[in-house]
Amino acid sequence: MSLFSKALASLGVGNAKVDTRLRQTQYRQGGLIEGEVYIQGGQVEQEIDEIYLYLVVLYHHDRAQHEYIMEEYRLSEVFTIGPRETKVIPFEIRLPYDTPVTTGGCPVYLKTGLDIKMAVDPDDTDGIEILPHTLVEKVLAVVEKVGFQLVDIDFEFENYFSRHPFIQEFEFKPTGDLRGVLDELEVMFYIGEKEVEVIMQLDRRATDLMTSLEEALELDNRTVRLTVRESDLAGGTEALQKKISDLIQQHAH
Repeated sequence: MSLFSKALASLGVGNAKVDTRLRQTQYRQGGLIEGEVYIQGGQVEQEIDEIYLYLVVLYHHDRAQHEYIMEEYRLSEVFTIGPRETKVIPFEIRLPYDTPVTTGGCPVYLKTGLDIKMAVDPDDTDGIEILPHTLVEKVLAVVEKVGFQLVDIDFEFENYFSRHPFIQEFEFKPTGDLRGVLDELEVMFYIGEKEVEVIMQLDRRATDLMTSLEEALELDNRTVRLTVRESDLAGGTEALQKKISDLIQQHAH
């Protein structure tokens, strides 16, 4: 192959191309992603230093959109691909349990790329849908049963420990007897394989001089924590429903 072709490949013209094909596009937090990376050789032989796969989250903060790499996976060692040659690299990766659910308007995607020395690196992006962990889903359903309606899914950027710049929060409005007591209920999760730590922040409504003063000084919030295990729900959610209802009632007043 001519030096001219090699020069073009270094600029991305006639370069190798990459295409990731996933077995499915919908996963739960902590789920296993299976797929294959197809690499199509270009006009010249090229050495691929690595195939990388990024788990990327797009979020908005301070009136700007941010692209955050949540996890990075390396899928191969150095190899060479010849002109027009096709290579298929199968892979399995585990999603982090704290991957944000995408139903809140938070795009999540996988970005696959080839690291090629002295050349423009080709890449490919694939959007994926993230559903709540099954325990998270059950807790959210219980919160609705005790008199709340989910109104928004957003991010909290302060006051809670996270290995990322944010933690996802689920915002509820009271629909029952607590409408005159609470403005909203915010629920967050630290998620493990078989248990979740639930953090509920109660935003109390100002009803008199004292609570108005607390609201002005931002002292009107109450934080409640509880751990929910897979074994706790083996017989249904009735016990959890009572526990969450009692905790909310206790700290709302």
